[in-house]
Amino acid sequence: MNAKKLVSVFATVAGFAILFSAWELAVRLFKVPKWLLPMPSAIFRTMIVNFWDFWPHILITIETILLGFVIAVPIGLVLASIITRSKFLSSALSPYITFLVTTPLITLVPLLMLVMGYGMEVRVVTVIIQSFAVVNMNACTGFLNVPVMRQELMQSMGANAKQIYFKMALPNAATDIFTGVRLSAIFATTACISAEYVGGNMGLGSQIIKNSQFLKTTESFACIFYVAIIGLILYALISLAQKKIVSWKI
Repeated sequence: MNAKKLVSVFATVAGFAILFSAWELAVRLFKVPKWLLPMPSAIFRTMIVNFWDFWPHILITIETILLGFVIAVPIGLVLASIITRSKFLSSALSPYITFLVTTPLITLVPLLMLVMGYGMEVRVVTVIIQSFAVVNMNACTGFLNVPVMRQELMQSMGANAKQIYFKMALPNAATDIFTGVRLSAIFATTACISAEYVGGNMGLGSQIIKNSQFLKTTESFACIFYVAIIGLILYALISLAQKKIVSWKI
């Protein structure tokens, strides 16, 4: 690990340490009741001591996020590959893609539940809808920014459409695609929690609501921290994959 990375890691750790220390000190000094704002030390203790109580809900949330995410990414990429080849399709579908990105899916979850019920399927579909649109928008940007001269050069050398796509268009758009995939991981996490808020008794989102209703604020914060950890791990894994795959641009 080089000096720049060490400084970055140290700065991140120091930032979290300062934040949680200030939080802990403020709660103790002002004697804030734990049902209103628990201390970080109490939250971390709850996360460790009650881990196995949270574990089934953690698994459900992870499964929902990953299922929706691995389906959403190829859908977004394939759709971007299709619509960037046609100005008509791009004009026709772009407003709907933008609508899906900008609209909080929690507003649509109750409608989806009327059709699909309250099972895991509706939560996975929610993740797919919210996530694929982000991948699609960024992938479209990448494909549309591919230099025309490179395409014409490959065509002049006798390359077919498949060769142009895999050997030139896809590598050139890779950075934008991975940007969309990273953002999609964030959207997948928030969409999953939003869906769990509305319906179901399993998953971290449902536990946040349930514990809040009974003023178990420490447990609610523990669930929130678990969600943050899941999102950060997924984001970090995608960033690592980008560094390995798109090494010529990083």
